Amino acid sequence: MDKFILVKPLDSQLQPGQKVIKSSDYKQLLDYEGVLQKLAFREKQRQLEAAEQLEEAVRLGKEEGLEQANKQLAEELLKLTLQMHERLNDVEESLVYVVIEAVKKIIYGFDDETLVQNTVRSSLDMVRSGKKLIVRVHPQMQSAVQEQIDEFEKSINHIEVLPDMGLKLDECILESDVGIVNASVEQQVEALVNALRMVSLQ
Repeated sequence: MDKFILVKPLDSQLQPGQKVIKSSDYKQLLDYEGVLQKLAFREKQRQLEAAEQLEEAVRLGKEEGLEQANKQLAEELLKLTLQMHERLNDVEESLVYVVIEAVKKIIYGFDDETLVQNTVRSSLDMVRSGKKLIVRVHPQMQSAVQEQIDEFEKSINHIEVLPDMGLKLDECILESDVGIVNASVEQQVEALVNALRMVSLQ
């Protein structure tokens, strides 16, 4: 049986202005479309990756920023601590100065006779174990010191008070077989000042 063949006129399928392409060219167009789809997919992937990288960079930036902020805070706290320490030192020095001046005012408020007697009494306690003692004082203080020596005669066999023009009114020198003590109110105040300063440094 012969095959049935249907022939359609060209004018029934083509419209004015339309072009006819070869099958090989059509196939190549399909290939181009596939390539474009792949390129579009890759571009979308790159955009997603870029967005993820941007998000990660922002997160790391926040963490680094927080770390930097903590570091700056620690530096500020250290600076504040040092400033407070310096201010406390200034306050302590001022307080020591006030105490020293107050002590000086009290001590130097006594008359010279009382001062030298107190100095001699303090110095005698240091050499009480000696058997013989010579006390040198300013000539104006000799009689006042001699009066207070009587109470020490019981513990020391012999105490002799001698005048010394080279000494100040509040100075005295004690010589014994134990040793020599050079004492004055000024030296006692200086020792007190040093002691107070040492305490303030601790």
